[in-house]
Amino acid sequence: MHYHLVLTQKCNLNCRYCGSTVEPTIMPVDLAYPLKELKSFLKNDEEPVIAFYGGEPAIAHSRIIDIMDEVPAKAFVIQTNGTLLKKIDREYIKRFHAILISVDGDTHRTNYYRGDNVYERAIEGANYARVSGFTGDLIARMTVSEKSVIFDDVVHLIERDNPKFDHVHWQLDVMWDYEPDRWDNILNWFDNNYNPGISKLVDYWIGSIENKGKIPGIVPFIGIMHTLLTEEKVGLRCGAGIDFFSVTTDGRVTFCPILPSVEFAVIGDINKDKPEDLVNKVSLDEPCLSCEERYVCGGRCLYTNKTKYWGDDGFNLVCDATKHLINELRRVLPRIKELIGDNVLTTDDFNYPDIENGVEIIP
Repeated sequence: MHYHLVLTQKCNLNCRYCGSTVEPTIMPVDLAYPLKELKSFLKNDEEPVIAFYGGEPAIAHSRIIDIMDEVPAKAFVIQTNGTLLKKIDREYIKRFHAILISVDGDTHRTNYYRGDNVYERAIEGANYARVSGFTGDLIARMTVSEKSVIFDDVVHLIERDNPKFDHVHWQLDVMWDYEPDRWDNILNWFDNNYNPGISKLVDYWIGSIENKGKIPGIVPFIGIMHTLLTEEKVGLRCGAGIDFFSVTTDGRVTFCPILPSVEFAVIGDINKDKPEDLVNKVSLDEPCLSCEERYVCGGRCLYTNKTKYWGDDGFNLVCDATKHLINELRRVLPRIKELIGDNVLTTDDFNYPDIENGVEIIP
């Protein structure tokens, strides 16, 4: 199973869509349980994948080193803004299976959302990983909000060098809270920016495959295409509450790294439960259960399925964008099948990730 370990609530940035809020009444600001408790909990899982999470986990770099030294795991992952990555010794950087760097597109877009010079510092951190000998999956982890231009931002990240990102994925800045003031006209943004940009990006993606015989690492496209090719029925793609859990700083377990103040989110405790006790404690509700795309989408997000902070209209707006993405990939499915028939590609080329690493296949 995959475990996000929240190491600290603290963050050195103050992004527009987050605010770097520290709430000590919800859970301790920093890790408050001894590692022996984590080891005891994880010994019941034969192949745990540990992902370091925050806040900004590199603030707790000494804890990262302690855990990597003391807690056995199949793989280690870190989700980081990249600006403090140099605090982690190179020998430990090399041990990561995947490093997810939060960067929202080009210099202008990232610095607008995240602060002055954050793009430059994040890229410096990504470069530090590579020169340290990290050979794993280097992933650009985007947040997409109203100032984003999905085509431009994804292409910038997928085509840049020094360092080269292996994969790019994004999460839409939607439905985590009540509709925020930062959105001026979300309906217009979906209709005239995001959805047309997805169509253009699919054309770019299939064109790149045809011209180079290589699949650009656009995570949502790869994951959905694999499902369309295999016709396998998928559940929640993030694995929330199935094989993906989060451990708070005081040892409680939630089905994903959301605030444990939400009552239904807390499903266990590392001192009271075994990993297998946590599976399927929370499940999807309507409208996802009856959706015609349920087994391709998987349900998108368990948290937003439960909360519906934007009401039915807002929920359906995001759902329609997901359906548009799926249908645009269906549009190029016949061409992908031709390339597989011509031995340019294989179905297994779309089987990503090899180990659950926290990427968003459904944005």
